[in-house]
Amino acid sequence: MTAEIARKLRQRWRRRLTSLPGRDRFWCYSREPRPDDPPQGWKIHLSATLLSANEVFARVWPVLVRHDAWFKVAAHSDFLAQLNAGLTEFSQVGKFLTVYPRSTHEAVNLARELHTATRGLPGPRIPFDERYRKNGLVYYRYGSFRVVSKDAVAAGFITDPTGKAYRDRRGPGRAVPRWLDDPFKKPRFADHGAHYGGPLAPDYLPFRAVSQRGKGGVYEAVDLSVSPARRVIIKEGRRHGETAWDGEDGYARIKREGFVLRALHRSGISVPQVFGELNRDGNRYLVLEKIAGRSLIGREKMQPPKHSWQRALRVLEQLGGVLAQIHDGGWVWRDCKPSHIFLHRGTIRLIDFEGACRINTRNVLPWGSPNYVPASARGKFQRRAGTWEDDYALGVIVFQFMAGEFPPLNSRRRRAFYRESGCPDFLRARIENLLRC
Repeated sequence: MTAEIARKLRQRWRRRLTSLPGRDRFWCYSREPRPDDPPQGWKIHLSATLLSANEVFARVWPVLVRHDAWFKVAAHSDFLAQLNAGLTEFSQVGKFLTVYPRSTHEAVNLARELHTATRGLPGPRIPFDERYRKNGLVYYRYGSFRVVSKDAVAAGFITDPTGKAYRDRRGPGRAVPRWLDDPFKKPRFADHGAHYGGPLAPDYLPFRAVSQRGKGGVYEAVDLSVSPARRVIIKEGRRHGETAWDGEDGYARIKREGFVLRALHRSGISVPQVFGELNRDGNRYLVLEKIAGRSLIGREKMQPPKHSWQRALRVLEQLGGVLAQIHDGGWVWRDCKPSHIFLHRGTIRLIDFEGACRINTRNVLPWGSPNYVPASARGKFQRRAGTWEDDYALGVIVFQFMAGEFPPLNSRRRRAFYRESGCPDFLRARIENLLRC
């Protein structure tokens, strides 16, 4: 069912874009730049999910044509999914369509009409832009129109009325330059669709963003609800954040993770304790125990600093034992990778369970990080039953600690690594059995 929905929406999207004359790998354009197009101004962004993109574009198309607006729109759904994930550039989350108005007057009129046309449709919050109206899909910021910059000096810069150049930065409070008034006259309201700092409800005070992406942020915070206060981790699930083909968004994933963590904790498995859950401004927050220790491989590194078959065997026995506990409880983790595995005083503890599911569940989308998911599972729309995701990931990690490299896909090419490391036959057989998923 999910595969059919994705296929139809992708086909519909390709048909919609046939009328646009310009295209590159990522964007389709309404026209070529003209000599009188300004190099900077108010940019209007429209947000959309994979599921709402066709409807958003269908509604705004008449408005854009009537204004002869110059715009670009995501050329294919895979690129929109990448944008909404925010992995390469968090500031680009949600920027499904960008309009380059020729004047402030045109920008204000376009924002009003585009908001009216898209009212009620879902889309992720765009970081650092100003939202035109509460719960709407229209956002704006003043910035450089890079596609018409006349030279390298102008690219990525904006100038004030005196001609002084400033770098066009994306960040909190930078959507409206200090030398300009906001012309959109939006009503006063507090929009906390994405949390970037400050108190989170009366009891929690975030002080550091560990990570930010489209589905939500991860924050280190002080929990003031207990005495003495304690450090906690708060995971955020944003409504419409990284909405997948099956309709699941950041909110739904965080809600499921809370359920899974409580179940695993009751079974005695070494996962973070859930201290609390709350909703705020439509988003979901999970308050978790802050895990002590260091990750199995540092976040900034791809491979372990030291490797040997003896180290690999220790990892296999220790991590394999914890995974066996999870599987005995009827769950499969599906996000087994070194940055989610912490070592503290000889004990392994695991984090990040938003993709976990029951072992026999089939009607969910595949989940996991590219290097730790078998190639046969990529591009699928449902999983097969079993513990194969965890088994394969375990095999990859053990191979890394044996060879200091990711395992080649071809088993014949892996033989050289086994020989070079002096890996004994029994360990080689166990690794190959795991990688055969």
